[in-house]
Amino acid sequence: MKVVYVRPGRSRGYLTVGVSDVAEKRSFTVSELDYKESGSPRPGDYADADMLATLIHSDEVYRAHLYALRILSYADNNERTLVRKLTSRGISFAIATEVAHEMVSRGYINEQDQLERLVLSEANRNLKGPRVIKAKLSQKGFSGSDIEDVIDRLCESGEIDFEHSARLLIEKKLTRGATDEEIKQLLYKNGYNR
Repeated sequence: MKVVYVRPGRSRGYLTVGVSDVAEKRSFTVSELDYKESGSPRPGDYADADMLATLIHSDEVYRAHLYALRILSYADNNERTLVRKLTSRGISFAIATEVAHEMVSRGYINEQDQLERLVLSEANRNLKGPRVIKAKLSQKGFSGSDIEDVIDRLCESGEIDFEHSARLLIEKKLTRGATDEEIKQLLYKNGYNR
């Protein structure tokens, strides 16, 4: 393949490199650093396999960053969820993992803060018990031990009172004449171990 053009990219620190051969034309957005590592090809140069691999990799990393920022702009996501969403858009698992880890290290994802907010919401607003909270948040990609640690910490600080939440749940869902069996079923269904 032959390099057709090298232009400044839309993002600062990136270039757009166009390559073509008889059958196809392709355009890659690459970082200036990757461009230099690929040998700084000029229009008219031929792109060998190594240069092409570097251009493809750099373009995929660039697209992954754009997708990640777009995904994070819509809602909170944890690292695992971001990796899953990136791979569903065609980004390789290795690059998706690398980009998600970078988003965490840059502070775009704060899993501990997200987890605390979700636990508080489930316990205080939805009146769920610890068992249901752990199951629900595990499905969202949080580890069981992290969930338990947050629940314990919030209980110790008084931000969550499962006994009070259980009483509110019973008052909200059952009539005054409810049997003990109905109360036990309601509590069990909502994650309380009574």
